[in-house]
Amino acid sequence: MQKKVSLSTLIISVVCAILVTFLITAVVFALGGTVSDIVKAVKAADSVGEEIDTLQENLPQDKRNPELFKTLAYIDYFYQSGYVGEVDNEDLQFYLMNAYIAYVGDKYGMYYTPEMVDELFSGFQGVSVGIGVYIKGELENGGIKVFATMKDSPAETAGILAGEYITKVDGVSVSTLGYDEAVSRISGEIGADVTLTVENASGEVREVELTRREYETQSVYYRKYSFNNSIGVIRIIDFTDSMPSQFKDAVNALIAEGCTSLVFDVRSNGGGTLDSCVEVLDFLLPEGPVAYITDSEGNVEDTYYSDESEIDLPMVVLTDGYTASAAELFTCALKDYDKATIIGTKTYGKGCMQNVFELPCGGALRYTTNMFNGPVSPNFDGVGISPDITASLYSPASEKNLFELTDTEDNQLHRAYIYLINKESN
Repeated sequence: MQKKVSLSTLIISVVCAILVTFLITAVVFALGGTVSDIVKAVKAADSVGEEIDTLQENLPQDKRNPELFKTLAYIDYFYQSGYVGEVDNEDLQFYLMNAYIAYVGDKYGMYYTPEMVDELFSGFQGVSVGIGVYIKGELENGGIKVFATMKDSPAETAGILAGEYITKVDGVSVSTLGYDEAVSRISGEIGADVTLTVENASGEVREVELTRREYETQSVYYRKYSFNNSIGVIRIIDFTDSMPSQFKDAVNALIAEGCTSLVFDVRSNGGGTLDSCVEVLDFLLPEGPVAYITDSEGNVEDTYYSDESEIDLPMVVLTDGYTASAAELFTCALKDYDKATIIGTKTYGKGCMQNVFELPCGGALRYTTNMFNGPVSPNFDGVGISPDITASLYSPASEKNLFELTDTEDNQLHRAYIYLINKESN
C-alpha cells in the first residue's frame, strides 16, 4: 500500500467531510447530475442489491441493513464514472473494509486482501517461505542482526549463526538499501537464489548463497539453564499448527537429558491457534477441562478436555505485558490446575477468539466470534492474568530483544530459578 493512513484518521476524515460539505452537496448534485446518470446508478445499485438481499435474508430482522450497501453502490458508481480525481480500487477496498471493522469496535478484526491471504494461512500452519531467520527490527552496526536461525531452514543449512550480521544482499549494502528494502530482498520468492554477505562478531566476512524455499517455522527453542542443568528452559514464540510437535520434542528431550523442572517462557508471545494451545495443554495437564468457548451471552458452546496422561514436574511460566491470547490460555490453564507458578508481569488481556472467513473476492475477513475461558478462572479479556510472583526485567535488559538476553541479564528467569531451587529443597 502506498498510503499510510490509520483507520481512525480515515473515519474522522470521512465524518468531517460529510459535516463540512452537506449543505453544498445537494447544489452540486442538482447542477451536475443528469437523469441518465441517476438511471445508471439505480441499475448498478439494484444489481448489487439482489445478492445483498439474499445475504440479508439470513439475518434477524433487526440486524438487516440492505440500504447501507445499496447507498454505497450509488456512491461508488458516481465516483467511478464522474469523479475528477483518481480512485485506487485496491486501496479503496482495503481501507473501506477495515474502516467498517474499526467502526463496529472489533479491535482484533481485519480485512485481508487476496495477496495477504496466503501469508495469513501459512502463519497459522507454521509454514514460511524465505531463508528462515529471526532478525532485529532495525539496522545495527551497518547490518541486520540475526537473532536465531530456524531448524532445517536455508539459513541453517548455509551456516548462518545467531549474533552474525547480514551486511549485503546480492552485493548491495544493507545500509544503502535501508532496512525495509533489505528485508524484502532477503525474503524474495520461493525457488529464487540470493547471495548474502555475512559478518561475525570477530569481523570476519564471508558470502553465502541460499535458495529460498518453504520450511517449518520454528516456534519453540529449548536449552538447559546455564546456572543449573537440572532446569530446562523452553521458549514458545507463538502457537501454530506445527508448534505442538516441536514443544513435545523439547519437553521429552530435556527430561531425557536429566532436567527435573521446566520453565516455559511465553513473554512476548502474542498467541496463535486455539487447537495448538489445547494440544499442548492436553500433553501437560491431567484429565479434565482445559478451555471453555462461550458466546456473547456467556453460554458455553464448546469444551476442550485433557486426557489422564500428564507431565508431572515442577513448572514455571514466565509472562509479560505482551503475553496474549492463546499464550494467556496456556498460562491460565496451568495456573488453574496448580501445575505451574506464574512469574513476571501481568499479561495483555485478550480472552476472545477470531474466526477467518474467505470472501468471494479472494480476500478474507478475520472477526471476533467467541470468548475463551480457562478451566476455573473467569475470562481475562481486558483484564490480564496477574503473576503469582511479580518480577520486572531490570534496565537495560528490558530494552533488549528476548533473543539477546543472557542468563546473567535475565532477572525474571533468575527469579524462576530461585523459586524452583527453593521448591526442590522443601
